[in-house]
Amino acid sequence: MYEQVFHSLLNAILDDLKPEIRRQDLRHFYTRLGANFYAIYSLFFTLYRHREDFKPQMLRLVETMAKGYINRSAELERADIQRELDHNWFLSQKWVGMALYTNGFADSLADLTDKIPYFQELGINMVHIMPILMCPAGKSDGGHGGAPLSGLLLYVR
Repeated sequence: MYEQVFHSLLNAILDDLKPEIRRQDLRHFYTRLGANFYAIYSLFFTLYRHREDFKPQMLRLVETMAKGYINRSAELERADIQRELDHNWFLSQKWVGMALYTNGFADSLADLTDKIPYFQELGINMVHIMPILMCPAGKSDGGHGGAPLSGLLLYVR
């Protein structure tokens, strides 16, 4: 969706990016950012509109995303391009995932790796493991947010 207000805001943010970021070849990043900026900004605004430093934080968010793109491995960049060519990649029947609680399926993460042949036998190639870190006492939400890193993805090859 083209929104003139968001377009000019995005241009202002891009003008304010640090020089070391602006010097990079970021055309694929800019294309994706432009296509998704309306949604990104809207969600960020919903959460943080009352902050006095909203605009600098929005700039910081874009800089963080740009740095992540710059530091992305060549293998993941190739995967990104493949996914753009096959825009329905996430609907592919070759992705079969499951979610599980480690303590209900295995005694430990190390023990869980012994289960990989079982996952392969079932045709599962992606496992979302919950929870990895402990939730605060009395505030358990099932492992979905009690710790900074509350889940782990395991790709079974």
